[in-house]
Amino acid sequence: MSKRKEKTSHGFLNNMNFMFREQWNFEKTAFLFALVFILFDLTVSFIVIWLPKVVLDSINQSISPAAFITTIGTITIGLMFLKYWSHYSEQGVLKSAVNILNMHFYIKKDWKILDMDYSLSSSAQGKIKIERGHNATSRNIYVNMASFYPNSAYLLKAIIGFISFSAIILVLNPIIILILIISYLASAYVSFLVQRMEHSFKDVRAEIDSKLYYLLEEINHHAFAKDIRAYNMKSWINDTTHLFMDEKYRLENHIQTKHFMQGLFDVFLFMIRNGGGYVFLIWQMLTSDMTIGDFIFYFGAITGFSEWLKQIVMRFKNLTNANFSVDDYRYLMDTKDASKRTKGATLPAYDQPAELVLENVCFSYEESDRVFINQLNLKVYAGEKLAIVGANGAGKTTLIKLICGLLHPVSGRILLNGTDSKEFNRDDYYSLIAAVFQNVSLLPMSIAENITFCKESEFDTERLLDVIQKAELSENINELKDGYHTNLLPSITGNGVNLSGGEIQKLMLARALYKDAPLLILDEPTAALDPIAEDLMYRRYDKLTKNKTSLFISHRLSSTRFCDRIIFLEDGQICETGSHDELMALGGKYKEVFDIQSHYYKENSGVKLR
Repeated sequence: MSKRKEKTSHGFLNNMNFMFREQWNFEKTAFLFALVFILFDLTVSFIVIWLPKVVLDSINQSISPAAFITTIGTITIGLMFLKYWSHYSEQGVLKSAVNILNMHFYIKKDWKILDMDYSLSSSAQGKIKIERGHNATSRNIYVNMASFYPNSAYLLKAIIGFISFSAIILVLNPIIILILIISYLASAYVSFLVQRMEHSFKDVRAEIDSKLYYLLEEINHHAFAKDIRAYNMKSWINDTTHLFMDEKYRLENHIQTKHFMQGLFDVFLFMIRNGGGYVFLIWQMLTSDMTIGDFIFYFGAITGFSEWLKQIVMRFKNLTNANFSVDDYRYLMDTKDASKRTKGATLPAYDQPAELVLENVCFSYEESDRVFINQLNLKVYAGEKLAIVGANGAGKTTLIKLICGLLHPVSGRILLNGTDSKEFNRDDYYSLIAAVFQNVSLLPMSIAENITFCKESEFDTERLLDVIQKAELSENINELKDGYHTNLLPSITGNGVNLSGGEIQKLMLARALYKDAPLLILDEPTAALDPIAEDLMYRRYDKLTKNKTSLFISHRLSSTRFCDRIIFLEDGQICETGSHDELMALGGKYKEVFDIQSHYYKENSGVKLR
C-alpha cells in the first residue's frame, strides 16, 4: 500500500457515515436543528423571489389598499417568523458542531496522543500524525473536521433549492439550466483539483509548522530565557525563525496562487452564465406577453438558481476539505500500538523485587541507520542495585526506555521474572516500574496530587505523609501555609509556589516511593544538582529502596559506588562490568573516566579543585 493511500484510505462516503454516526451517538438534536433550518430557510428563499411578483401583480391589478396591506402584511409577518426560526436553527447546527468538536473529537484526539505508545508519538511519522490531528481539530469549526456538519446541512439545502428553482426555470427555458450547470460543473472540478493539490502538501505543512511552533514555544519558555540572554541568541533565533517562516511563506504562497487562479476562472464563468441568462430573460420579455411581475419572478429564480449552484460548489469544496480533515483525524485515531493493550500475562507480586533479563537486545530508531543498542545481554538479579554509566551517546537512556517499555527492541527479548515484557498488558507493565527521569514533570496542581496522581479525596493520607517524611520533604512542606495542599507552578495556578531543584528531586523521590513498584529506575534525575547534593540524594535512594530492584544512571561515576554492580556502556554494548573496586582494579574505560572526573572533584567530598 502506498503512503498516500494509507493516509486517505477511508473515502468520502465512509467518512460521512463515520461523522453522522458520531453525531447521532453524541447529540441527536443536531439532526432536528438541521432539518428545521433546511425547511425554513428554503421557504424563506421562495418567499423572497415570490413577494416582488405579488406586489407588482397587485399593483397592476389595482386591488384595494386594504387587501394589499392585508396580503403583503401577512406574507411579511410569515417571512419574519420563518426567518427567525431559520436563524435560530442554523445557530443550533453550528452550536452542535462546536459541542461535538470540543467535548468529543478534541478530547478523544488528546487522549489518543497521551495514550498511544511512546515509540509512536516520539517518531518523526508519529509527530506528523499528531500535528495533522491537531490541525483537523483546530478550534475554527468553519474549516476543521466539525465543519462537515454545517456544510452537509448547507449542501443539502442548496441541492433541494437547486432542484426547486430548476423546476421554475424549466417553465421559462431548459437551455438556461444547461448553461448554468455546465459552468458550475467546470467550477466544481477546478475547485476539487485545487483542494486535492492543497491536501497533498499537508505533510510538508505539518512538518514546517512543527518546527516553527517548537521554536516559538521554546523562545517563550522561561527556562530558555537565561540562555537567550547569556549567549546573545537573539540573532540566531531571529534568523532561524525567518528561515522557517520563509519556508512556510513559499508553501502558502504557492497554494494561494492556485486559489487565486481558481477565483479568476470563477469570475469568467460568472460573466458567461449570469450575463447570458439575463440577456435571454430580457429578450423573452420584449418578444412575449411576460408581465413585469413574471419578469421579476424569473429574474429572481435565475439569480437564486445561480446562487444555489454557487452554494453547491462552495459547500462541496468545503466538504472536500472537511473530508481530508476527517481522514487526518481518523488516521491518527486508527494508529495501532505495538504494545499489548488486551489482557496480558499474569503480573509478578508487587511486594517482591523483580528479576530482569535482556537477551541479545538490539535497537535503532526508524529515522536513523545507527544501532543504539547492539546485541546487549544483561541479567539484573532480584533486589540488586545496578548502576549504568558511560559517555554521552553510549545508549544509557535508550536502554532505560527499552526496559521501561517505552521503546521496543528491534530484535531480542526483555524478560521480567522470566516472562517476555511484550506479553504483559502495557499499562500493567508500567505499574511495575517507578521511574524518575532527568527531565521531570510537575503539573499545575497540589503537591499531594503531584506525588500521588490521585484526587485529594482519593489518596492515602498516611502513606503520603510517610513518603514525604522519608524523602526529607516534610520540613519544606511544613513551611507552606497550605502544606501538601499547596499548588505548584504559580504561573498557571495563580496561588502556587515554585520548588528549588533539590526540592523537586525530593518530590520525585516521594512520588517513586508512593508508587511502591518492584522495579525502580533513575535516569540521571540529579544531573542538575551539585556533587554533594547528588551524593546525598543517591544515599536517600539507597536507604529507601530496600527490597527493590534498582537501576541508576549517573554521569558522575562516584555517585554510584553504593551499587552492587556497575556496567559501563560504549556504543550500545557492555564493555565492562563489576563493582567500583573491581572496575578500578581492571584499569579500563571506567577507571579512565573516573580518573578524569577525579581531577575536578576531591574523592568522597564533591568539592571542586581549583
